[in-house]
Amino acid sequence: MKTLYASAFVLLFTLTFAVNTISAQEKENKIVATFKGVTETEYFKFVDDKDATILFYDLDENIELSLYEEEMIGKKFMITYSTKQIDEFDENGEATGELTTVKTILTITEVK
Repeated sequence: MKTLYASAFVLLFTLTFAVNTISAQEKENKIVATFKGVTETEYFKFVDDKDATILFYDLDENIELSLYEEEMIGKKFMITYSTKQIDEFDENGEATGELTTVKTILTITEVK
């Protein structure tokens, strides 16, 4: 009987840890910021109302808006984003084994 209780406890503990890990990875953030253009390193640069710069690595594949167009610069957007880890590469394009955290735009709508 003790084995059954111990097994149930371990299973419950494992599931709780897994759910916490999944929810932490899926955290979404929202900001309103002005688009400033694409940086030399191909990040999308935005500045919020407090003059904080936010760089986004990429856009969700479902977004049809193109931030590479000149007329987008200076426009204000409501952005929902999340973070993810990607591999770092050296100057030869080889993976270094290091990971870096970047921001991904999940939704973006212009604020009028």
